[in-house]
Amino acid sequence: MESDRDRAEGRRAGYGQRRGSARDCRDSILKRIALILAGGAGTRLRPLSSDENPKQFLRIFDGCSLLEKTFARVRRSVASVYISTSEQYAEKCAQQLGIVNILTEPSRRNNAPAITLCCHEIEAREGDVVIAVLPSDHFIRDEAEFGRVLDRAFEFAEANDYLVTIGIKATEPNTAYGYLHLGDELEPGVIAVQRFLEKPSRERAEEFMRRGNYAWNAGIFVWRASVFRSEIAHAAPEIAAVTRQNYQQMPSISIDYALMEKAPRVAAIRGDFGWSDVGSFEALERVGVDVAALLNR
Repeated sequence: MESDRDRAEGRRAGYGQRRGSARDCRDSILKRIALILAGGAGTRLRPLSSDENPKQFLRIFDGCSLLEKTFARVRRSVASVYISTSEQYAEKCAQQLGIVNILTEPSRRNNAPAITLCCHEIEAREGDVVIAVLPSDHFIRDEAEFGRVLDRAFEFAEANDYLVTIGIKATEPNTAYGYLHLGDELEPGVIAVQRFLEKPSRERAEEFMRRGNYAWNAGIFVWRASVFRSEIAHAAPEIAAVTRQNYQQMPSISIDYALMEKAPRVAAIRGDFGWSDVGSFEALERVGVDVAALLNR
């Protein structure tokens, strides 16, 4: 039986099963689905945000919330959009988005159990679709370029047995983000991911910038439902067995730790579209939000 170490070595070497092109292996394109993660408590922007009204729901971007902007951005690329959120925020999601597929998390257990439960339920409803998993609370300036990158990720995930992520072009030695260590090019515009790296020291972040083969980890993923189901079962069988009935017994763990760091076939599409996780007042100001006015109103 293949060990996690064997699988990791295979990833570093750029190995792994590859399918033909989507045109070769299928008569029609698989259905594309977006899963937007909107269950976070958003503690970093207090007092602008609160437990009752976390960052993704704040209507501070020309009268729109980050959730609304994310929904509008991704619906151009997909057939259906699903929202993963807590029971606490389900009504708020419905108020901001209208009629939408809302999948509620029975309790907070970080995003690995939530993503896995949602992917299982989407596959049960839709079949072997291609799913893009995206945070609800990120800012993207160039939405047209984002759409092109997301479409490329969909194309590669459909045609290959890979988990795909979008690696953001690092523009500064930022120590607040995780990084992707990128390896060989698998095909034009698609690069093998060698490692997922935690938030680095300033010195290491500067080294990453000098070397050039690193990107920020934005937590955006694309995969076929069947590929995800197989990989999570191998990497984290306890998480793979999640149901609504046993959800509260699940470990609290991120999808990076539970799956992405262990999976042997991970590919990245580079993205340069003015991305920010707007996790601080300074970051809000950089994307044009008048923080002082918001705090004083």
